[in-house]
Amino acid sequence: MEKLVYLTTNPHKVEEANRFFVEHYGFNIDIINPDFEIIEIQAKSCVDVVTFSAKYAADKLGVNTLKSDTGLYIDCLGGLPGPYNAYFDKQIGAEKFLKLLRNEKNRKARLEHTFAFCEPGKDPIVFSGGSNGTIALKQHGKRGRWHDLFFIPDGEIKTLSELREEDPFYEAQFWGNAIKDFASWYGKRLKNS
Repeated sequence: MEKLVYLTTNPHKVEEANRFFVEHYGFNIDIINPDFEIIEIQAKSCVDVVTFSAKYAADKLGVNTLKSDTGLYIDCLGGLPGPYNAYFDKQIGAEKFLKLLRNEKNRKARLEHTFAFCEPGKDPIVFSGGSNGTIALKQHGKRGRWHDLFFIPDGEIKTLSELREEDPFYEAQFWGNAIKDFASWYGKRLKNS
């Protein structure tokens, strides 16, 4: 059976990959923290970031790779932090970030979730999804990445973190169809190989 390497240093992405790709879909996938830095370009979208990173890693390792990225685009900040989510988290964290927005009335935001699959020497295939929502006034919940603690999807009153604590498969819908689209495509690929 074909082997797939999912590259991440993020423990939350490891949890997500195990829950969906391994347990739910039964894929033969190695989730590894690479022993080299995966270059992430500066770009306006997560699609651009994962496209470059997946190709770079596949060509360097010589194996099929999967790379993901998440962005949070906040209206009142002109789309920031966008694909610079991890950088904002490391530099200021959720508490200080929410203080920046305390007087903002427009708290609309969009979550982007992308995956790129790449074979060595080929162009990546990208799957993207997401959802719209708002930014809470305070952090709520204990699970997930920093933005999970304050992003409330449209139609909900709880943050992604709180929703994940209750039901991770229900919460997953607010990340869009990128996981399902990739899993469906990859499942068909495995059947045809």
